[in-house]
Amino acid sequence: MIIIHAHMKVKTDVHHTFLERTKELVKQSQLEEGNISYKLYQDTDHPNTFVMIEEWKDQHAVDHHFESSHFKEFGKITEELLQEPPHVVKYSATSQ
Repeated sequence: MIIIHAHMKVKTDVHHTFLERTKELVKQSQLEEGNISYKLYQDTDHPNTFVMIEEWKDQHAVDHHFESSHFKEFGKITEELLQEPPHVVKYSATSQ
């Protein structure tokens, strides 16, 4: 299993726009073959800080996601919505 944490800091004036634009990304990503979980979380102390936590069956599912139209569309709008590029960390689950 592949787990991805995508940390994002949203510009204050587009907070609500960011939330609206991520709804479709989350919805479509959850429907993808190989997706186990795909959720957006908001930092309770810093309301413009978010993390997208994704769980995928394998690297093939991740690669397919990165090529999807909804992921590419979201990538196009991140520059206008985010204070800085997302900080993405990828993990693989261990069997312990």
